[in-house]
Amino acid sequence: CAVSVLRSGDALLQSFTNLVPTLAVGKILIQRDESSEEKNAVLFYSKLPAMISKMKIILCDPMLATGGSSVMAVEVLLEKGCQAKNIIFANLISCPEGIAKLKSKYEDVTIVTCVIDEGLNEDKYIVPGLGDF
Repeated sequence: CAVSVLRSGDALLQSFTNLVPTLAVGKILIQRDESSEEKNAVLFYSKLPAMISKMKIILCDPMLATGGSSVMAVEVLLEKGCQAKNIIFANLISCPEGIAKLKSKYEDVTIVTCVIDEGLNEDKYIVPGLGDF
């Protein structure tokens, strides 16, 4: 199963469904609250396959910055009966702070990333990063 953290996660999700057209798909909408100092994650929506608790899951979100959205997405999956050891978090760009937060909460989640940038700036954006994805 592949689960997209909307909206930017759909870019990665499309690649997985191109490879496996019959892949079960789920969606989670999480956005960070830009008005909060810590840029806290807020859950708006989730739609997941009925039998997701029995599946291995690729969680798709291109950037791992503060780790707030990724932790919340994993929590949504765990609440549906999934096991952390069955979750692969796939992203393009990570930073040490986000990796540390996700691993400190869920050490059994596997993180697959293309690059680890140097860190977060004062606005909690990855540096150098890509801008707001």
